[in-house]
Amino acid sequence: MKHASRINRLIEPPHRKILKEARARRSVIMNLSVGDIFIDPHPLIKETLRKTCDKTDITYPPVEGLSELRSSIAEYLRNSRGIESSSENVLITAGASEAFLIALMTVLDSGDRIILPDPTYPQHFLAANLFDNVRISYYSQEKSVSDQVPKERSIVLLCSPNNPTGSVIPNKDMEKLVEYARETGSVIISDETYFEIFFNGNKPVSPGSFDNKLENTMIIGSFSKNMGVTGLRVGFLASEHSIISKASTVRYATSLTSNSVGQYLILKTLPFIDEISSYVRMTIEKRLRTFMNGFKRSDLLKIYVPQGSLYIFPEIPFPSFEFCLELARETGVVLAPGQGFGPSGEGHVRISFGAREEDIRNSIPLLNEFEPRLGRV
Repeated sequence: MKHASRINRLIEPPHRKILKEARARRSVIMNLSVGDIFIDPHPLIKETLRKTCDKTDITYPPVEGLSELRSSIAEYLRNSRGIESSSENVLITAGASEAFLIALMTVLDSGDRIILPDPTYPQHFLAANLFDNVRISYYSQEKSVSDQVPKERSIVLLCSPNNPTGSVIPNKDMEKLVEYARETGSVIISDETYFEIFFNGNKPVSPGSFDNKLENTMIIGSFSKNMGVTGLRVGFLASEHSIISKASTVRYATSLTSNSVGQYLILKTLPFIDEISSYVRMTIEKRLRTFMNGFKRSDLLKIYVPQGSLYIFPEIPFPSFEFCLELARETGVVLAPGQGFGPSGEGHVRISFGAREEDIRNSIPLLNEFEPRLGRV
């Protein structure tokens, strides 16, 4: 059977190949490659999940999501970002990944340009490549984003705090980006998955704080990381009402709706998001400090303290895939090779501090003692 030609543009993320190799060769692995959060759920999450599972109504919720949850998310956006929103501005999705795909299907047209951060999250790149006749370009995270966008209508993806670098876009740069979008009719798609996970006072700002009616902004949100409930797959897309109405039609043609158990749990715990996300943030920060204090091989990885998210993206003096493959084979430590994270990703690896605490601790001496047989680049 012939497959669609667009499939040829989709490449399996390299870290999945590394993980398969490690599992095939070793009985014990320490997986620091994936962006999951392995923490004991906050007590409020545990208790609410028990109560939610006692519910007998598990029929289809509305396509747009539970109306009470949409209203609650709108209130959350008003309080946390200053956005003028109501339930009509919110569409519930199966996590941020579906929200991003629905956003693209709603506003990205043939011939349009989409501009991604470099380095970039692989699934953002994969989703953009599902569309034919679309121009994909990048902006560097080492410069002001607003200085790099063209003076023409574009779709600009932001991810702040960023996956994989952990960087946060400065407030002034964000304000200039919103002004650029107004002037050019561009659309800012802001992935705010890690909005509550920031360190050392580097609190991110949403473009919605400068575009409070979301006239040129689409916000992608998720409760997976900031509330530590990745498996429930509850996210949202927020924008002006006319766009959300169109996005709901797209949603009807895709997965139809999100699971009711996850929506009920978020509905009951969202009023406590500050407390829950603080618990998650402190857990991640503790694991980050553990790694920073124990790792001694600056010749191997140039580590740094991120501004937010779950990750660091250190430079390495080796080809990333070959380095990660040898590391996995020899030690069982699995990192994500940078070659899968955009044009400037090569020569880096991604390390996730959402990994199990024991995996992080156990990986440190193995990394400190690792001597690659690879030639340096």
